[in-house]
Amino acid sequence: MILLPTLLLTLAAIASPVHLSSEQQVAVLQEAQTAYELGIELQTSDPVASKEAFRRSANRFNVLVNDGIENGKLWYDLGNAQLQSGEIGESIAAYLSAKRYIPSDGRVEANLEYARSSITYPITGESSTSMLKRLAFWHSSLPTQVRLALGLTLWCSFWICITIRLFKVIPGFKTVTIMLGLSAMAFGVSVGADIADQHQGHGVLTAQEVIVRKGNGLNYDAMFKEPIHEGIEFKILGRRSSWLHIQLPNGVEGWIEKDNAQIVTLSSESKKHS
Repeated sequence: MILLPTLLLTLAAIASPVHLSSEQQVAVLQEAQTAYELGIELQTSDPVASKEAFRRSANRFNVLVNDGIENGKLWYDLGNAQLQSGEIGESIAAYLSAKRYIPSDGRVEANLEYARSSITYPITGESSTSMLKRLAFWHSSLPTQVRLALGLTLWCSFWICITIRLFKVIPGFKTVTIMLGLSAMAFGVSVGADIADQHQGHGVLTAQEVIVRKGNGLNYDAMFKEPIHEGIEFKILGRRSSWLHIQLPNGVEGWIEKDNAQIVTLSSESKKHS
């Protein structure tokens, strides 16, 4: 008679997510920071113990992320701990998540680029977004909200100038009007590229070696002679069961097992598969 209620309570506890209290969150954060500081101290004297300390730090930061805490500083600290512990793919995913909250923080961008440079065999390619970043430095240096506000301001100014020109001709006013219109369009394209990119599923390979296949099953042939490696980023074109249809930076499409990657949604809460 006692076993059934006990079993029901146990199943309810398993089904219901249990969140940390504020005190527990603070304790976990302190554990993560202490482990990270220990890793720094041991880097020269005991590299093996140092890496293990960084791994413990990353695990504790991950506890907070899995508990639902979302902010740029936490993702940044998690990325640092993962990078120091040698988890290149996870660190890249964490830095990308940090950029959702603190896009103009130069430390995040610098560490992200360093992590990318640590990839053993990178796959390179020019996307429309990366070309836009090269053509307009402000695309990556200014947050989306700032560019949107500037674009709207320039657009309104453009139409004000158009209205003024209907009633009065001012030397040089036509040139100013054209420049305002072109600038507004440039900011509009920049913001549009951001929105499209943010709502496109992204991911990072987290397994050391990943076989890209021609279909969503182990019976399909591999796309490449050799596996590709941890840290390579991709776009998600589709999902089927435990497989992801992806596009690599060089434009090649294929299928990977989702357990080999971490998914990063740039516009909302990220989801992990590990």
